[in-house]
Amino acid sequence: MVSLVSRHINTTRLIRTYNASTVLQTLYRHGSCSRTQLAKLTGMSPATITRIIAELMEQGIVLEGKAGKSTGGRRPVYLHIDHTKLYIASLKLLRDDCRAALLDLKGNILSTEKLPWGGQTPQEFLHNTVEILSTIFTQAGINREHILGVGVAVSGICHPKEGRVIRSVNLDWEDVPIAELLGSELQLPIFIENDANACALAEVWLGTARDAVSSMYLKTEEGAGAGIISNKALLNGSRFTTGEIGHVPLIAGGQPCRCGQKGCLEPYVYFGDVQARYAEKTGRKVTRSQFVELIQAQDAAALDLVRESAGALALACTHWGILLDLDVITIGGFWGKLQSEVIDYCQRYYAATARQSGIPCSTTITGSSFNNEDADLLGAAGLVIDRWFAPLSVPFHR
Repeated sequence: MVSLVSRHINTTRLIRTYNASTVLQTLYRHGSCSRTQLAKLTGMSPATITRIIAELMEQGIVLEGKAGKSTGGRRPVYLHIDHTKLYIASLKLLRDDCRAALLDLKGNILSTEKLPWGGQTPQEFLHNTVEILSTIFTQAGINREHILGVGVAVSGICHPKEGRVIRSVNLDWEDVPIAELLGSELQLPIFIENDANACALAEVWLGTARDAVSSMYLKTEEGAGAGIISNKALLNGSRFTTGEIGHVPLIAGGQPCRCGQKGCLEPYVYFGDVQARYAEKTGRKVTRSQFVELIQAQDAAALDLVRESAGALALACTHWGILLDLDVITIGGFWGKLQSEVIDYCQRYYAATARQSGIPCSTTITGSSFNNEDADLLGAAGLVIDRWFAPLSVPFHR
């Protein structure tokens, strides 16, 4: 007899159906459930649950675990997803960092590779990316039928439904059909999103916003942007510019921005701009790690710049947090790691503003639970997880 654990998935068609996706999402969120619990949580009939579980077990995607306590009848058997059966490929395409990775469903990065950048057309770059991903799959010994899809987090404005980059100033790309170019070669589902939106989904599925109904991820360090989750769904507008907050002036007469305005959020959080201002103040150019050491050493110039950035972030958190009635605001990147200097300051400012305004709120401001270099890869993975396991966004015909 062939064990369920060693059995290969014959097709991913089954888990593309609405009912199976709903069952998997419930198991993914709860960790393990009995068949009776699944019926209650999903609203499906016990017969439907029994049929779907039988099919998922036949594929080896769902396994039976320990039996629970009896409440008078048969002891319930708890079911869980076999996380070793399903994988996600991730791509992050940013101004200063392009990488590919293979992850499991728990968000563990199993393998990662740098993507060579520069002197290539988008088509050439994506073709080379396919070759690198194929090598990663081969070296990991992964059957492509076990890969749910490829998530792509892009620094720029994207059209998720068409899988197209509308415009990326940082990559100097315009109207690039990423999903078509990658999908035709890889023969896998391709999902793309703006990097901040992808990171917001990663926090919902894997990080700080798991229990939040509405949340926001503030992208910092390499620019400024926001991914917004409203009622557990990613918020997006008709022009796909929701969360493009980097060049909306916050501070009258503030720091000059590369867009030509003053007081935008970006020059306060893009580390290159802060680094340049530190050099102007002191005549010294420092790295990120050196800047952190200077903060710890209570260097006056460094602390002045941190306070300046914390003030801008506090304004951003308060304005958009109260406007959107958010439960959680996650500050990603370098600034989110500065607990006392940035996170605590933003929390105090937010609470004081809400109290003074008479607005009841209990918003939590926190740093990301992810390492900064991994955030976008996990964001791309969160995008795939969301498309597969969120019932209202299953990206297939039902």
